[in-house]
Amino acid sequence: MAHDRSDAALGGDDIPLHIESKPGPMRKALMYELFVLGELMDGPHYGYLLRDILGRLLGPFRHISWGVLYPLIRHLEREGLIVLDEKTGTGPGESSQGNQPRKQYRITENGRRRFLALMLETGDYTADYPELFLIKLNNIDHLTREQQLLILWHYREYLQVEQKYLQEGQRNISEGTHIVPEDQRARVLDIIAFRLSGIQAEIAWIARKIAHLESE
Repeated sequence: MAHDRSDAALGGDDIPLHIESKPGPMRKALMYELFVLGELMDGPHYGYLLRDILGRLLGPFRHISWGVLYPLIRHLEREGLIVLDEKTGTGPGESSQGNQPRKQYRITENGRRRFLALMLETGDYTADYPELFLIKLNNIDHLTREQQLLILWHYREYLQVEQKYLQEGQRNISEGTHIVPEDQRARVLDIIAFRLSGIQAEIAWIARKIAHLESE
């Protein structure tokens, strides 16, 4: 996905860079909001295409239902973050249903400011933070070099917290300070080793990305 780095000019002093931390369902809604705004940063989109794009981004087992997507689009429209594009009409390869053409949306200046605020918001670490990071990574070229580094540093810290937790558990089980039934110990240690291998691979990837940005 090609992005225009000139969008980094959005980072003015009047933009709120902190979004109040929200509980699980509300934080998920903010994640989907960031996804929609991020896709519209690349240009107008038909609403029905956004669901397919999110599926390709997060994988085959993560879907956003129409019952979530369309109310979200209407909410963003009411808030003045997106507007119906003047070129709304039949989508590529699709025919309109009766007199109801497919709706195409574009982002507003307020939407761009909201996008940047969501991109730079850190908040609390949650179980779905890796999915949020994927959405941020998908839109990271809209940011300045310094802003990109902030996002990468924050995710690296998340991974390091996970890594430390697993390593401590691994050590405690191996030393016998954490009680695990003898017949389960090898299996639990295998699971920890498996999870650590994935985290270490991600940390290495993040380190390479950070080094590349810092060398520019």
